[in-house]
Amino acid sequence: MNIKKSILLRVRVAFLFVLLFAIAVVVKTGHIQFVEGEKWAKMGERISFDYKEVKATRGNIYSDNGSLLATSLPFYKIAFDATLPKDDVWKKGLDSLAWHLAHFFNDKSTVEYKRMLKDARESGKQYIMLSRRQIDYQDKKEMMSWPILREGRLRGGAIFEKVDVRYRPFSNLSRRTIGFVNENDKGAGIEYSFNKQLGGQNGYAYYQKLQAESGSPSSMPTT
Repeated sequence: MNIKKSILLRVRVAFLFVLLFAIAVVVKTGHIQFVEGEKWAKMGERISFDYKEVKATRGNIYSDNGSLLATSLPFYKIAFDATLPKDDVWKKGLDSLAWHLAHFFNDKSTVEYKRMLKDARESGKQYIMLSRRQIDYQDKKEMMSWPILREGRLRGGAIFEKVDVRYRPFSNLSRRTIGFVNENDKGAGIEYSFNKQLGGQNGYAYYQKLQAESGSPSSMPTT
């Protein structure tokens, strides 16, 4: 076999492999699109990503000797997604959760809390505020051990919304000098004069949206 025929044979073999590979790609693409299309479409609906704004924590105010005059402490509002808990978790923990809420907040009876939770479940509410009272981190940890809520955000429906509360260690000392800023960005003192600097700059977090088993979407931060 001369060199010309050898080269031609190799070219034909290489072309054959490329052709077979191209056919395999087309077949696989068609299989995914037409046979498994519905499966992957549902998966696409379940998992997606999004950027969300994260509010900056307000800066501290110090005296000239380094004493802390004003700072922001994290508190939480407790809300609930009644569609997320599984039926067995819900039935087993409903009475106990209502009892814990009633004895912790002391604003409704156990029966009233149970009725509120049941109504939210039956009407498919994905967000109800359990109480307008703000709680601190230790209270949050305690609540995360309660029935249903201890299943977490995606399985238990617990929604803890962070709220920064301004705290002055020296109470009314230099209160007028430290000042304040209200909800309309109006105020007085250092808080108002340096509002832009103290307010900081909001950031963004990359969130992964996961579809819960009940069909309602939830968000989790990811890296």
